[in-house]
Amino acid sequence: MRYARAAAPLFALALAGPGFASEALAPAEEVAALFAGTFDNNAQAASDPKHAKAMRLVAVRVPKSRLGEGAPVLYVEEAPLSAPARPTRQRFYRLEAEGADVIARVFDPKSPAKVRGRWRTPADLAILGEAEVVERSGCAVRLKRADGGWSGGSEGVTCPPFVPGARYAESDLRLAPGRVESWDRDYDAKDLQLVISPARPWVFERRSDGPPVPPAK
Repeated sequence: MRYARAAAPLFALALAGPGFASEALAPAEEVAALFAGTFDNNAQAASDPKHAKAMRLVAVRVPKSRLGEGAPVLYVEEAPLSAPARPTRQRFYRLEAEGADVIARVFDPKSPAKVRGRWRTPADLAILGEAEVVERSGCAVRLKRADGGWSGGSEGVTCPPFVPGARYAESDLRLAPGRVESWDRDYDAKDLQLVISPARPWVFERRSDGPPVPPAK
């Protein structure tokens, strides 16, 4: 996992604010609480428009999800801030406790259009089971505690690539109070990162603890 060394200073800045009371929650519940909410990377995009596009990330807890098997499940949707109704990525994460770690298993909906925007009514997503999703085998992220938050990445070279022509992909995730850092990138047959992949993590800052608030009319 290459991200652990490269992004450590950036993550440390995210933890400089008020502490997060983690001792009251089980590990998977703590991760779910840090991940849920509405975020955007507007500040990053404004400071580095060449490498970062302004995006919004919405993550909601799916109550009583059939995918959960007793574990927390989040539905996550990423979309350009300029076109929030046109998500570029839709995923479900099942957060499984494994010892002191949390394994975030990743699932893609088979029919993205049917779940698009359903963060407005996450209870509607509860009926989706394994027949309606495809697990991204090899892309599970192993999260470990890291300086007040959680940090980790996919393991090995079996995560399917995100773009045609790549050999495999890697995913890294860092969670801190008020902040999510996400980095998905693809590699070729020589283990070189494709130029089309992001050169650095996308840094999302929390704007609300829940779904986006509709603009006032």
